[in-house]
This record gives sequence, C-alpha cells and structure tokens, in this order.
Amino acid sequence: MQHTDPVISIIIPVWNSERRIVQTLGAIAAQTVDRHRFEVIVVDNGSTDGTAEAVRAFDFVTLLSEPIPSSYRSRNRGLEVARGQYVLFTDGDCVPAPDWVEQALAIVERRPDAGLYAGDIVLFREGGARAVAACYEELTAFNQRYNAEHGYCVTANWLCRRDDLRAIGGFNSALLSGGDSECSRRMVAAGHKVIHVPEMIVGHPTRATLAELVRKRRRVVGGRWQMDGMAKAGVPKTLWRMAHEATGQARWMVRTKIGLRNKFGVLGITAALMLASQAEVLRLSAGRPPYRS
Repeated sequence: MQHTDPVISIIIPVWNSERRIVQTLGAIAAQTVDRHRFEVIVVDNGSTDGTAEAVRAFDFVTLLSEPIPSSYRSRNRGLEVARGQYVLFTDGDCVPAPDWVEQALAIVERRPDAGLYAGDIVLFREGGARAVAACYEELTAFNQRYNAEHGYCVTANWLCRRDDLRAIGGFNSALLSGGDSECSRRMVAAGHKVIHVPEMIVGHPTRATLAELVRKRRRVVGGRWQMDGMAKAGVPKTLWRMAHEATGQARWMVRTKIGLRNKFGVLGITAALMLASQAEVLRLSAGRPPYRS
C-alpha cells in the first residue's frame, strides 16, 4: 500500500494538562474527515503529571518532548517534524468541533490567496466556573474576527502553510507569552494575508476563577515586558500604561449589556487584574524571570 503525506499536521503543545488533553484528542479522534488526511503531533513541554501517559493512549498521535519551558518552542519542535502541507495549531485545553479539520481543508481550497487563517474560538463554561470570572473572560478573550482585522491570530486556532512558517523562522522560542502576536506580525511583514474563518471552530474553557485570570494576566504581562518595549520605557511609564488600559477597559464594560451584578463583578476583576499587572511589572523590573502558567 502506498503511503502519502497528510495535507494537515495538527500541532498541540501541552503542559500539565492530563485531563483536558484527553478531551482535545478525543475531539480530534471524532473528526469528520478520513484520518489519513491529517496527522497529530503533541509536544509535551515538561509536564510533571500524567499528561504524557494520557497522550500515549491515543495511537494515532506522535508524542514529542520539549523540556525547555515555552509553548512556542514546543510548537517549533512540532513544526520541525510536520509532514503536512499545512500546519493547524490548537492548545491542550481546547475542544475542536467535529468538522474542524474539514473546514480547514475547505478554506485552503476556497481561499488559497490567504497566508494565515484565524479560526473561531468559542468559550464554554466548565462545571464549577464562577459566573463573574467566566463573564469577564467571555467579554474580553479570543475575538478572532478582531484579531484578523488587525493582522493577528492566536495559536488556539491557527492554520497556515508549513513552509511559510518555516521560512520566517517559526515562533520566537524565547517567549512564554505573546509569541502568536509577534509571529503574526512577521508573517504579515513577509506578505501573508490574515483572514478570519468563522466556520473553523474550537471550544476553549473560560478561566473559572479570579486566581486563574490573575495567572493568565501575569503570563501575558511577561510576554509584553519582553516584546513591547516595556523594559526600556521604565517602570513609571509602564505602570501608568497599565492603569490607562484598565481604565479604558472599565469604561467600555460600563457600556456593555450585561446584568448589573455581573457588571460590578467584572469591574472589580478589571481593577484586580490591573493591580496584578502592576505587581508583575515590579517583579520583572527587579530582574525576575517571566511567569509561566
């Protein structure tokens, strides 16, 4: 029997996510297209729980290891061995729709002029999620239509040609956060157009608590500290910038059509995250390494 390379290589970095990676791979196992049209590469980024064992239960998955912390380094590790003409990225806590790969195959045939395809990310609440924290996440996270309009795509649902990504050097492996933004900019600079693909869907759980939102914010601030010139701007200007951004977000939230109780709650979360951002800036300015969550 003649073996041909898959059209798409799905690449998933994962770290300490043994429960959720099972959901991710179970959803990929149930895709509506023939398995030979895609391959699945999971890159374990130094997990200390049962993640690797959970992945090995899926016999169609290639499991790789990248011990140095960075989801972007892990994505590059998968990119090195990918055999597909296209690479399709998601995360180890996402749940792709049954026709996710089918829609990816359809869009590259329909719009071969595009270079980066930003699929939709639909948030869902898991059991035990706090209503206000989930509401904040639903208001602020993963707007891929907006991202694509601004030349950007997040790696929770990112499709592009393998060789185009290799040609620009892949992701910046030194980053712990923000690498999708940085890589998107380089792809656009190389002449690749970003388009939004609402039919290509993955689900993503909302952050369930304020503590989870704070961990995410600390990681994001670390990425911005490395990329956005915050370190050069100095601490006072960066702290003012954080406060200014939070104020703008709060004003926008006041105008949103959500219940009064949730509105007060998300405004409180906005204030808490501003303080967490400023504390993280002070920590980074003291020479501490970026936070990994």
